[in-house]
Amino acid sequence: MRKNISKQDFRKLRVKLTEILNKPELTLVEKFNQSINLVNDFLDEVRTTVTTVAFKDKFEEIYFFKFEKPEYYAQKIFHVALFTLMSQKPVGTDEMVRTYLLEELAFVSRFFKQHAFYYGYYRSGFTELDDSLFLRETLISSPLLMDLPELDPDFCTGGDYLFAKFIAYELLQDFILDQLKKLDIKDLAITPMIGGTSKKFDWTGEVVNLVELGYALYLSKQINHNKASLADIFRWLEDSFGVTIGIPANRFREIKRRKRIARTHFIDLIRVALLDYMDDDDS
Repeated sequence: MRKNISKQDFRKLRVKLTEILNKPELTLVEKFNQSINLVNDFLDEVRTTVTTVAFKDKFEEIYFFKFEKPEYYAQKIFHVALFTLMSQKPVGTDEMVRTYLLEELAFVSRFFKQHAFYYGYYRSGFTELDDSLFLRETLISSPLLMDLPELDPDFCTGGDYLFAKFIAYELLQDFILDQLKKLDIKDLAITPMIGGTSKKFDWTGEVVNLVELGYALYLSKQINHNKASLADIFRWLEDSFGVTIGIPANRFREIKRRKRIARTHFIDLIRVALLDYMDDDDS
């Protein structure tokens, strides 16, 4: 019953947090204060329950500290990180904002790499280290578990805070990517298309050809003074042509494995078509 009540309350908490973030009349500070107060109150209630109602066995305790508490505590870490991100966002051009967001995205990526072993464990669903990471009686101090705050032995284990941070930083990563996509859409909206209209075109060729084109554009370093990332270019191509490319690296591996046709099949096709047009025009 304890588990169900906490999860129901947590769903209600997330709804309230979303409502607060979507209130345009609130300032950034007001949104942060209201959100963090709600999260802290919720965490206090959960702590009281955990420290007064014993787990029935070690498996229930592991489940709580591996799955439930990290999800709860991640909201606190996320809202603190979100406030920091937005309060430090530069006031200036869209390009300045884009550079700032990309730097923050790189910071998140470095964090995951810094904790690659435990992040892999978090993502894999393995259980071999659960007794060491998610039982309070085995609270450990490992050189791999860096950047931990002072832990409450009644409400913490060696791994729950790190798992919470993984969840929070994935939320932050999604938020940053969404902000970058909005900037890309804004750029498309203000960039004149052919004939001065905002008409979009459909990509009617094979999607793998678009992947070949995207890599060619990226490697030729012709876009945004070579500041456009591979991800930026593929988001632009997807938005421009209304297609879903998926994971470009996977499609690129398909291109590299080609046997029957040239690995640069589409680029070669463009080259031949252009040369033929030039020859016809000359004649």
